[in-house]
Formats: sequence, C-alpha cells, structure tokens
Amino acid sequence: MKKVFLILFLLLPLIMAGCVASQDEIQTLKIKVINLETTLNKQIQKYTEIEKKLNELNKKVTNLEVKISKDVLVDIKTQIFSELEEIKNEQALLSSQLEDLRFSQEAEKKEFTNQLEDLSTRTQALELRMKEIEKKLSITSEAVSNETLPASNATLLSNATSITPEKATNATNATAPQPQKPEEKPLNEAELYEKAYSCYQKGDFKNARKLFEEYIKRFPKGKWIGQAYFWIGESYFKEKEYEEAILSYQKLIELPGWHPLKPTAMFNQAKAFKALGDTEAYKLLLKKVINNYPNSKEAEIAKNLLK
Repeated sequence: MKKVFLILFLLLPLIMAGCVASQDEIQTLKIKVINLETTLNKQIQKYTEIEKKLNELNKKVTNLEVKISKDVLVDIKTQIFSELEEIKNEQALLSSQLEDLRFSQEAEKKEFTNQLEDLSTRTQALELRMKEIEKKLSITSEAVSNETLPASNATLLSNATSITPEKATNATNATAPQPQKPEEKPLNEAELYEKAYSCYQKGDFKNARKLFEEYIKRFPKGKWIGQAYFWIGESYFKEKEYEEAILSYQKLIELPGWHPLKPTAMFNQAKAFKALGDTEAYKLLLKKVINNYPNSKEAEIAKNLLK
C-alpha cells in the first residue's frame, strides 16, 4: 500500500504537468477559434458589402440598359427620319429634273414645229417664185421664137396688118419690164426690239410675239434676247395660254449665265402651273425659286406663299 502511494506521489508531478499542458492548448484553441470567428465575421461583413454593391451595380446596369435602349431607339428614329428626308429631297430633285426635261422636250418640240412651219412657208414661197420665173421664161421664149422664125413678105405684111392697137399695147406691156418696188431697209436690233415692245405695251400681243420672234431669229445672241423670251411668255400668260407661257419662260431660264428676269420667269411659271391646277408643280417651282435665287424678291414672296 505504501508502494502504491509512493508511486502515485512520484507520478503526480507528471500528471499535473499534463493537465497544465492541456489547459494551455485549450486556451490556445479558444484564441484561435475567437480569431477565426472574428475573421469569419469580417468576411461575412465584406461579403454583405460586396453583395450590396453587386445589387447596386445590377440596378445601375438595368437603368443603363433601359437608357441605352431609349437612346438607341431615339438614334434609330433620328436615322430613319434623316433617311426619309433624304429620300424626299431626292424625290423632289428627280421631280424637278423630270419637269425640266419635260419643259426642254416641249420646247424642242415647239422649236422643231416652228422650224418645219418656217421651212414649209419658205418652200411655198420658192415654188411661187419658180412658177413666176417659168412664166417669164415661157413669154420670153415665145417672143424669141417669133423673131427668129422665117416668114414671107406677104405673111409679115398680113401679120402686121392684123395686129390691132389693143394687141400691140398688150404685147408691149407683156415684154416691157415691170418696175420693181424699192425694198424696205430692215430694222436694226434696237429698232426691232423697241417696235416689238411697243406692240406689247399697246396690247397687240400677236404682232408683239411675231416681232419678238423675228428679233430672236435675227439676233440669237442679241442684247435683249432674254427680254424677248420673257415678253413672249408674258403675252401668252395675259392671254391665259399658260402652257405656251411656261415654255417661253423656260427658254429664258435655260439661257447661259445670269439674267435679272430669270427669278420672275420661274416665279411666273409657278403661277401658270397653279392656274392649270397643278399645285405640286406650283410648290416645287416656288422651292426652286428660293433655292436658285435666294436673294431675289420673288424668293421672299415664295417663302410666304409656302407657309
């Protein structure tokens, strides 16, 4: 029994040391656990903050997507409207070109018709002159034949006695040359234009056009060639011959270079189309007046009419 107590007494320090060692380890483990819990809490807090930031980012992304969608839609609409406007402008340009082409074709057709009529008149005049020349040649050949044919004295005497004074007078008139009327001196450029314009002012539009057309024919590069086309157009307009007026105005507009009457001519073309009931061409030409002659008084009037 004493041996047992002795052995226990000897082992007691060792047991106590083991217990002390276990207490230290437990304390260390507790500290580690506390540290881990602290770290875990911090990580959880960071995760919560990150999650919160992610939610905010998601909201921002969503709002941005909505905004981008709206902006994209606005851009698409703007682009579509722009393309539509370009198409309208191209359509207006094509319409204008078609109108110009139609005017040009009608003007060429009119000019060709006038040339044909002029050629026909000249041909008829030449045919009449040829008939007169043939007639004179026939009379001359008969006279020469009578002078050259051989005849007996009796025949000559008989012919001489058979000619009455009336026949002799007729023969003399037939062979005598007719006096020619003195040709009138043609008017110069200024005189012809003034005469044509005077007829226009008096309201004699038919003769005025005839004289203006003569002026254009004789002086195609004359000083008042543009005015001549313009007054022809004005005369037709006053007579309500609107299609002819449009063609005459177009000839002035197609002249190369600037002319002070071009804005008025194009503006009057628009009014002529309106009188014919073509409101589309009327508005188109008003826009052309504004674009081609922006500083003219006709452009200001056209702007007011299109409002």
